[in-house]
Amino acid sequence: MTVAPAPRSPRVSCTEMTELVLPQHSNVLGGAFGGTILAWMDICGAIAAQRHCGTVAVTAAMDDVQFRAPIRVGDVVVLSARVNAAFRSSLEVEVQVQVEERASGHRRRCVDAFMTFVSVDAAGAPAAVPGLLAETADDERRVREAQARRDHRLASR
Repeated sequence: MTVAPAPRSPRVSCTEMTELVLPQHSNVLGGAFGGTILAWMDICGAIAAQRHCGTVAVTAAMDDVQFRAPIRVGDVVVLSARVNAAFRSSLEVEVQVQVEERASGHRRRCVDAFMTFVSVDAAGAPAAVPGLLAETADDERRVREAQARRDHRLASR
């Protein structure tokens, strides 16, 4: 494993994607397939992870996915992701999915999850991840909570 580059701000990794739910993304009741939403979340999370790492990052885990509100055909879906914590070769990325109301622009949260990605080098081996430069009290809280989730995940193996 190579030496990790200098720590990076979580702002470097922030990613936002917009998708339109079309009929091919939905079930017979007009609701978005959960698998489609998860695939979009995986892409958004991977982009955030790769922005932080500067390498390819592959999905290792998706924890605590919460489908909070329905997403329907015709909805504009806004996905956002940010790195919460960086470890040796992995990092936690928080991904949120919101539906944007057409008339008001108001967004309502529909899905969220914590995802773990592993940085890999050109040979596919784990690569060192830059540390996370916690700049605010919120950043520090996110790091602590991510570490607790990681400790729990590793203890339950």
